[in-house]
Amino acid sequence: MPLKEINIFDGENAFLSNFLERIITFDNKKFRTNEHAFQWKKTLNSHEQSLIQNAKTPGQSKREGRNCTLRKDWEQIKKQVMFDIVMAKFSQHQDLKAKLLATGDAILIEGNVWHDNTWGNCTCNRCINIKGQNLLGLILMQVRDLLNK
Repeated sequence: MPLKEINIFDGENAFLSNFLERIITFDNKKFRTNEHAFQWKKTLNSHEQSLIQNAKTPGQSKREGRNCTLRKDWEQIKKQVMFDIVMAKFSQHQDLKAKLLATGDAILIEGNVWHDNTWGNCTCNRCINIKGQNLLGLILMQVRDLLNK
């Protein structure tokens, strides 16, 4: 029997999204969403970090993160940063942890239409023949396995 697949982090599966409004503590700071924390970690510029951290929405935080001064080691550390932030979210919120564990052995795929084939898998017509790396989905499954032990 094939494994169940969750391929969109919206609706009943919105809890898997980094845009979910749920405060987390990361690096001894409070963030409105995982997206805020991830974008904040991209730069070492305190002014840019403040703009990112105080953004009203995760989308605004993401836009600020796209325009920030990237730290030199970002490409080397970004996967670990994402892992740490995802672990923080599901460790700090027991209701979300229970939902993540309830996905069982489902394959988690951050399906999207905004051409993100690094953290997810874009399903738009332009990307239909590109297999995304789905790094966020892989990290979520790794966190699920660790929390399940």
